[in-house]
Amino acid sequence: MKFFLDTPIFIYLVEQHPSYSSRVQDFFLSNLLKNNELITSVVTWMEFTVAPKKAGRVDLIESYRELLYKLGIPLVEITQPIADQAATLRSRYSFLKGMDALQLAVALESGCSKFVSNDKGLLRVTEIQHLGMDEL
Repeated sequence: MKFFLDTPIFIYLVEQHPSYSSRVQDFFLSNLLKNNELITSVVTWMEFTVAPKKAGRVDLIESYRELLYKLGIPLVEITQPIADQAATLRSRYSFLKGMDALQLAVALESGCSKFVSNDKGLLRVTEIQHLGMDEL
């Protein structure tokens, strides 16, 4: 099975969210043991490095880099087919923000079966199955 991991999943683990970090850690371990494929995008990288850059926390950025490397999670680049898919999604779902549409488009274009996120608003997008924090 192939999962797309949205930005909050990484933040919860690296920054030790009190309610979600252990749940995310268990999710990673379980899926690695099952040889499930985990991917994310360059949008995720941009999103989870903003706050550490503002705070001058190079250590957090390095922790994100290490996590991706150690778990073998690729950062999918944005291509024209992905941009086209994102535009289609935004035309269909007026509530979608550009970055969310790009994330969903990467998942769809990469053949993911599930989109792992804590953004309940994205549940209205029916093109892909969602997996929220309560389901991990």
